[in-house]
Amino acid sequence: MEAAIQALLDRIERQHGVTIPYACESGSRAWGFASPDSDYDIRFIFVRPEKSYLSVLDGNESIDLPLEGELDAGGWDVRKAVRLLGKSNGALVEWLHSPVVYLCEPGFRERWQTTARAVFSPRASRDHYHGLAKQMVLGKLEGEQVRAKDYLYALRSILCARWIADGNGIPPVAFAELVPSAPPEIQALIPGLLEHKARTAESERMPRVPALDDFLAASLAEQVEIPAIPLQPEPLDALLRAEIRRPSQILKPADFTLDRVRQHDLLLLDTVAGSQAYGTAIAGSDEDRRGVFAAPRSFLFGLDAIEQVADERSDQVYYELGHFVALLLKNNPNALELLAMPDDCIRHRHPLFEWLKPEIFLSKLCAKTFGEYAMGQIRKARGLNKKIVNPEPEQRRAMLDFCHVPEGQGSTQVIEWLAARGISPRECGVTAVQHAASMFAIYHDRSSSELRGLVSPKDPDTLIFSSVPREAVPIGWMHFNRDAFQAHCKAHREYWEWVGQRNEERYATNASHGRGYDSKNLMHTLRLLDMVGEIATEGELRVRRPNRDYLLRVRSGEFAYEDLVAKAEEQLANVQVAFEKSPLPDQPDRDQVNALLVEIREAFQA
Repeated sequence: MEAAIQALLDRIERQHGVTIPYACESGSRAWGFASPDSDYDIRFIFVRPEKSYLSVLDGNESIDLPLEGELDAGGWDVRKAVRLLGKSNGALVEWLHSPVVYLCEPGFRERWQTTARAVFSPRASRDHYHGLAKQMVLGKLEGEQVRAKDYLYALRSILCARWIADGNGIPPVAFAELVPSAPPEIQALIPGLLEHKARTAESERMPRVPALDDFLAASLAEQVEIPAIPLQPEPLDALLRAEIRRPSQILKPADFTLDRVRQHDLLLLDTVAGSQAYGTAIAGSDEDRRGVFAAPRSFLFGLDAIEQVADERSDQVYYELGHFVALLLKNNPNALELLAMPDDCIRHRHPLFEWLKPEIFLSKLCAKTFGEYAMGQIRKARGLNKKIVNPEPEQRRAMLDFCHVPEGQGSTQVIEWLAARGISPRECGVTAVQHAASMFAIYHDRSSSELRGLVSPKDPDTLIFSSVPREAVPIGWMHFNRDAFQAHCKAHREYWEWVGQRNEERYATNASHGRGYDSKNLMHTLRLLDMVGEIATEGELRVRRPNRDYLLRVRSGEFAYEDLVAKAEEQLANVQVAFEKSPLPDQPDRDQVNALLVEIREAFQA
């Protein structure tokens, strides 16, 4: 359950863009008399980004979540919590002294408990508990049958009020620590109440207990005069400033996970990209995510650097703002696309991201970057054919398969050559042959203990050499084609890595149309050339493609590879001519872009 609670707190931080320095259990579980069906009452204090406290707009003062199974979570903003602490709010003071703590930054509880004692108002706190007891007695403890829960809540409130009236300060949270302050006849009744609540549902009722009713009524009738204490704002102000101006954690590169860069204190853009954005998605298409985040000032001032955060397959890629702007300066197609994503793909876009307008970056560099990217897709499309039509066996070939013995005008695999002579490879030995690279002499002597076999028992991909007498005569010579063996190992590894990572739906499409190329790569080639043509002639960057039907026909393998390549080459030539006439600058204005980057960083982290 604690893992589920921690996951819930992490989610609250991400979704609300806050930090939770403290979270605890409140209510019956903290007091020590939970029922079998008691919820987990999770209470927390949260801190918004510092700049939000300087705004004329009020931020969220509380976060209240609907019940999730047994988890009932809610919390207060640090400024609201400090104000309530100045009033000795009973609920908040109990949170700060709860025996069940789920999350606590070092020093947090000590600071708040110290301040709670410094500003403690016995009168306000006693009135709080006296009022709770009165609500329970007059509102819940009516009728012939009552709940043990209501008796215990009322009794605890009365004992807290008496504790404060006796001058003992802040009352303990645990009910067991309050019990000794009750009269002996009341103490004797408590074990029965606790046992009843612990074994029954919270709604279960029990007969009234006259002695307890009398004690509660008499306690509520007591008149206690406690002088009021003037509010001392200085310790409260100091506490609030300390919590708002939190010492910034200096992040390390490993701290920039996908979850972390999606938090709103870092995130500038989060969008669905790829086929969903182009309008070419089909059933089974993946959802690619792209985004931009800004590393905090404390990280940028240090020795470390970070360019991007991605998953293993690069289906999710988030660029750090500086790296992203550097890519824009180079007119990188993947980066430029993020400046013009369709609205239905945007998951989060900070207003500052809109300062990065396409017209600032579009230049004649696009002819080269889009063109090279498009022709690269053509090469990838043909290269995939080698894997489709030349699959590697699941089991990699052994090293000895590449070892041959010259025989006649040809050669025979060493395993077959030895088997024909009734010799086991373990009974042989080999030595290198001087001045003959990759040639080895083979020896065989069943009586010799010096012959160690052909293959190392520790590494089946390594030959093992034996010591033989100078006068020993080899029974043959073996050539080891090491280059062919290493090429096979590389091809086998790359093929099965590709199998593990490939998109099965995409592979099935390419295998079914039988064209011998990756049709999705060629679809993207033509899409890129269409886009760069529009940049050259119109100065516009359009991500959502108007010719979806044609592009999907390309993807389905309807056209021959040679025809598509010829079309792409023709388009590329037209694009290059169009850029020669284009009014676009030769490249973006680096000084303008640099000033814009600084301005965005300063505004985002102000």
